[in-house]
Amino acid sequence: MVEKFNFETINIEIPERNNNSHKGDFGRVAVLGGSEGMGGAAILSSEASLFSGAGLTHLYTHSTNVEAGLQRNPEIMSLGINSNFEIPNNIDVLVCGPGLKNDDWSENVFNKVFTNNDINTIVLDAGALNFLHKSFIEYSRLKSEIILTPHPGEASKLLDVSIEEIQEDRCSAAVKIAEKYHANVILKGNGTIVCSKKNLELYQCVEGGPELSSGGTGDVLAGVIGALIAQNVKPIDSCLLAVAVHSRAGKLFKEEIGEIGLNASNLIKRIRDLLNK
Repeated sequence: MVEKFNFETINIEIPERNNNSHKGDFGRVAVLGGSEGMGGAAILSSEASLFSGAGLTHLYTHSTNVEAGLQRNPEIMSLGINSNFEIPNNIDVLVCGPGLKNDDWSENVFNKVFTNNDINTIVLDAGALNFLHKSFIEYSRLKSEIILTPHPGEASKLLDVSIEEIQEDRCSAAVKIAEKYHANVILKGNGTIVCSKKNLELYQCVEGGPELSSGGTGDVLAGVIGALIAQNVKPIDSCLLAVAVHSRAGKLFKEEIGEIGLNASNLIKRIRDLLNK
């Protein structure tokens, strides 16, 4: 059975902040992505993490993206990386994939995920999913909590089936991915499906439509998930809340302006407003 949900119906709260809080109380998120010419995706994801409440957000990206990242968000610690880069041990949540292409630099970046087993939670999104089938043995050794966020095309690669098969039974596809990769799964699209790895329970978001069909909206979602987990929201609850608030932000845009022209940056401040309410 599939449980329907939206921003109103879910009962998930972000832990309250006390007066003596400091940035270390709200977690460290690292966004790993942004190959040359694709920096916007990783910048958007890291900005979404910052605006969704992570205490500290790092952006590890191609050196050509660092200046743009710092100009847009000087609060985010942006670092240009190469093949010698190592993921620090103090990262709580790693978001890997926004802006990774099918090239050597991106594959080397993705493979760094398997060099650090101290990370509590890893969100694999976008370009990272295209490399996952190549590294399934290394992936299976990870001790981290894993969240996968495929769209139908990426889901088809994860299961080695056609996109048509994914779309014919999206619930079944989400369950199969969760079982195969032992991960919480967000299968994006019309009626986004969330599947819990623990008991394979299924949830379907009843909001979100074609207004969200623009580049970068998925990168924003990944950053929101990372920030919520960093603030000690459980991984599956973070998936549900992130999908719900992301979809509601899109709905508000549609109601105010229409379905055409939603840029991903516009979602981020709307999501911040909703999370604070």
